[in-house]
Amino acid sequence: MRGYPKHIATRQDFINLLGMEEYKARALTDLRALYETPDDTYLRVVSGSEKTGDLVTEEVPAPNPLWKQKGFESRDAVAELIIEYGGEV
Repeated sequence: MRGYPKHIATRQDFINLLGMEEYKARALTDLRALYETPDDTYLRVVSGSEKTGDLVTEEVPAPNPLWKQKGFESRDAVAELIIEYGGEV
């Protein structure tokens, strides 16, 4: 591998980068950003429209948050990996 990857696709990619001293700090920063991404829920429009201003929304759980796309079981699993490699949550 030459340089730090543009895209980190999986949990194992993070583990591999954390094992390399030259990329560990940046991988921890990227993991922390993944952990802090507020994508567990999203707003769904129930009724109304923006034109009339009577928009009614509800908050629903996101079916596929970013941490799940990367292969983590939960947001807590991301935090555990950060702590395991010496980072802070």
